[in-house]
Amino acid sequence: MSSNKNILEQDTEFNLSDYSKFKLAQSYKKLYETGILENKNRKTEKYDKRVYNLSFKDLFNNFFVVCTKILNELTELIHDDKDNKTFRNYMIIFSKDDRLVYVGVGLILFSLIIYFISTTT
Repeated sequence: MSSNKNILEQDTEFNLSDYSKFKLAQSYKKLYETGILENKNRKTEKYDKRVYNLSFKDLFNNFFVVCTKILNELTELIHDDKDNKTFRNYMIIFSKDDRLVYVGVGLILFSLIIYFISTTT
């Protein structure tokens, strides 16, 4: 005795809705795995670019780039007509991102220069 039930009505077969849900779940899973992998790559890249992992050449190149950025932002703040020239805004310029490290390096270099000038006179 054969069953007169249609194949498309059986529970074991995929219909179009089930297939689209399955493909959507696969794409979400792939997107999630790609996001996790990319986050790990960015974390290791950020760790490798920390100041104590840089060579002296990269450190001084970054120092001069940061100095020019600080000078540009200071001139924008000074020539700005608005009344936002507060001490806090100046400190924000010096403390953005990793600038504090390079400001410290600049202060150390400046103090060494002053020391050598004072000892030679």
